[in-house]
Amino acid sequence: MTEVTLLPNGNVKVLIPLAFRSCGGRKRIVAPDVVAPPHDPIIQSLARAFRWQELIDDGSFANVRELANAIGKDYGYVARVIRLTLLAPDIVHAALEGTLPDSITLEQLRVALPDDWNEQKKKLNISI
Repeated sequence: MTEVTLLPNGNVKVLIPLAFRSCGGRKRIVAPDVVAPPHDPIIQSLARAFRWQELIDDGSFANVRELANAIGKDYGYVARVIRLTLLAPDIVHAALEGTLPDSITLEQLRVALPDDWNEQKKKLNISI
């Protein structure tokens, strides 16, 4: 679909067909032959959680409150999102693979779950 043409003056002309899509109130440029990854709030929150936890672990921020102030988010929200880093690895893996049951919501994952990974799966009523 992409056309590359060498012009007489030596320049290269590249034509790439694009489409404009609205996603979450923002315009996105999408190439027609590229499959866009699904917009999944669980995956987005997991990415934020691990990134924010890394910022605390490497000493960029002393604690969750300092991080929340720096990024302009509510302390409670940041704390609930960072709690996702305590999920069992196979729950995180299932979420990233898209095999987490549809009945599991982001809100269920952000509540305080038991530290024991098997207990987490029992409380969420999932078997992975």
